[in-house]
Amino acid sequence: MGNKYLLKPALKTFKQAFYLEDENGHTVYEGKMTKFSLFGASPFEFINHITNKIEEHKVGKTVTIEQGGNDLISFLSKRSYFKYDGQKIWDYLHDKGIRIDSHLSGNKIGMTYNITLEGKEIATIATSSPKGKSIFTTDMYYDVTCDEKNLDLVFLVAFSIAKTEQTTYN
Repeated sequence: MGNKYLLKPALKTFKQAFYLEDENGHTVYEGKMTKFSLFGASPFEFINHITNKIEEHKVGKTVTIEQGGNDLISFLSKRSYFKYDGQKIWDYLHDKGIRIDSHLSGNKIGMTYNITLEGKEIATIATSSPKGKSIFTTDMYYDVTCDEKNLDLVFLVAFSIAKTEQTTYN
């Protein structure tokens, strides 16, 4: 089902950024904050380096709602979101026809997300640990597999999963 990419965060600065690289390490897509806002949403540029398409969107702070309890079930049931152009990101993606089915990865620690658009699978996103990085690193990396034609929407889904650190969907 398409090309393989790696989503990498750059979260160590005030200006967040996420980069999607191809198998040769070339940046094919990026979502980067252009101006830090202490209160409210910050402007982000979303750049598709394959099509040279650039869009600016307002991205809010991540909000996490704890479900209570200290057990694994409570941890997995936390809900996180941010606002994307004033709308909760999961509502925005849902309105676009996106559905996300998440499950524990079979042979490694982590999660796998199957992404469908109007019932057709368009991508798989899975937590990853790049060479030389521990799986327990604080920076979460993601393996992304999709066709180039769906790159804009799939990048936004991967960006949203990474930014919210949301564990389960469905």
